[in-house]
Formats: sequence, structure tokens, C-alpha cells
Amino acid sequence: MSQNLYDQACRYLVMLDPVGFLNWLLGLQRSDYSFQGWLDTRAIAYPGESDRTSDMVANLANLGEHGEPWALPLEFQIVPDSEMFGRALDQIAAIWRYVRPDPERGSRFYVGAAVINLTGRGNCSQEMHWPAAKLTTSLIAVERNLQYEQADELIKGVESGKLPRSVLAFIPLMIGGDVPGIIDRWMALAGIEPDTQRKGDYAGIALIFADRVGRKSLWDDKLKGWNVTESAFINEFIAMGEARGEARGRVEEARSLVLRFGAKRFGPVPAVVELALHAISDLERLERISDRILEATDWNDLLATP
Repeated sequence: MSQNLYDQACRYLVMLDPVGFLNWLLGLQRSDYSFQGWLDTRAIAYPGESDRTSDMVANLANLGEHGEPWALPLEFQIVPDSEMFGRALDQIAAIWRYVRPDPERGSRFYVGAAVINLTGRGNCSQEMHWPAAKLTTSLIAVERNLQYEQADELIKGVESGKLPRSVLAFIPLMIGGDVPGIIDRWMALAGIEPDTQRKGDYAGIALIFADRVGRKSLWDDKLKGWNVTESAFINEFIAMGEARGEARGRVEEARSLVLRFGAKRFGPVPAVVELALHAISDLERLERISDRILEATDWNDLLATP
């Protein structure tokens, strides 16, 4: 499964209960801060990254310090990125420079970073010191390495009401996530969810994560009888997969048309041309190429179609 699927699953869980998720992530109480919503950072261009329109950047007020405004980007990773320290610096620097908490002149966000690694152990936080030169560069991020966290502790938090049920979906990734007794407690907690759609979400996303760490068969056996198709996320994912399949079919059909009619116009298809066409997945470009078959002078001219 792609990084995008896991990323979408994590974002979906956050949106089910943003405050509850942030309580778990940051170890705070609801009285410690105020969640003001999500910041729009789409206008920011990050170095070396062409598209960051789907960023989740929480707008928080630190109630313990007179409501200090904080901007906190959330990053989800299947495995830790060795360049996460630099990426996080790029991101928070750009937010500090270009995003404002209010129209007041000189107003700035306090900035931090939060990283959730589904597997592996990350090292986003780094401190660099050169005492003689009196130089220090430091980034201390909130970094959760789920593979090394105890499932029992998270379940206790949900049982006590301190944590939201939505974080139960992470249990398969954790230490003890393959213990039958833990799964039974998971089922008891998720099973009392009154919203059948959310109940399906917890199960469906848990199975996605269980598959990532080789525990899917165990969770499948335990969750027999659970209606995962009630999950809005799973249904959306299935629909997206079907749409991608249809799109792939249209791309293959357009590519086949170019090869077939191009061969009649220009003769046998050179191997390099066939490879070039198979590298094109843009349906609209393939359609433009097919429209030029009668006017192009040769294969090279045809492939030059923008």
C-alpha cells in the first residue's frame, strides 16, 4: 500500500476528533490549550517540495501562557525520513515567515513540529552545539514512534475516558498489538461506539495498519462479523481505487490507440517509442497525441506533442 493511503488514514482519524487526538499526541488536557482550527498553508512554497496543499497545521492557543498562538504541523510517516529534521525546519520557518495569527503588525506564531512514525524510530529532534563559537541550533519535536509504544497504555487511556476512541486504530502497530487479550479489550471499547460508521472506521483503519506490520490475519479472525463496509473512509478508499482503475483503463486504451494507428501511419513502432509511450500516464496528453497522428511527420514529431 502507498504512503498516501496510510497518510490519508491518519488524517482521517485526526479529523474524527481533533482535540482528542491532540490530547493524546501532546499529552495535554483540554484545559491546557484551545484548538482554533487548521491553518491554510497552501500559499507557502517549501524548498524541494512541489505540493504541500494537504498539510495539517493546527492553530493552537497555549492557555497556560496567556493564549500564546502556536502553529503545529503534523507529519505522518510509514517509516522515518532521514531528512525529517531539515524538512521540519523548512516547514516551520516558512510558517513563521508567511502565516500570521492576526492582522497586528509584527504578530507571529510560535512554531513547533509533531511527527508520528507508524513504524521505526525517528530522529527529527536534533541539537547542534559549538560552545566555543557560542552557536546552537535546536529543534525539539514531538515525535511518536508507534511501533515502540505500549498498546496496553493506550487502551487504559481510552478506558479511563482520557483518550478518544479514534486512536484505537493505532493499536495493531504497537507493542502488544498482536496479543489476543489486547484485541479483545480493543473490541470491547470500539464495540460501544454508538455511531456505526465510526465503528466501521476504527475497524477498517486498524486492519490497514495491521496489514502493514504483518498482523492482518490475526485481526481479521478477531474482527469477523464486524461490518467494515460501514466505514466512510474504507468506502471512499474503495471508490478511489475503482476510479483509479477506470482511469488506468482509459490511459491504456488511449495508449493502445496511438500505437495501433501510429503504426499504420509511420510503420513499425521503434522500441524506444513504445517505452516512451508507456512512460506517459497523462490521459489528456495521450489524447492530444492521438489527435495529431494524421498531421505529425514521424514518431519523433508525434512524441513531441506537449
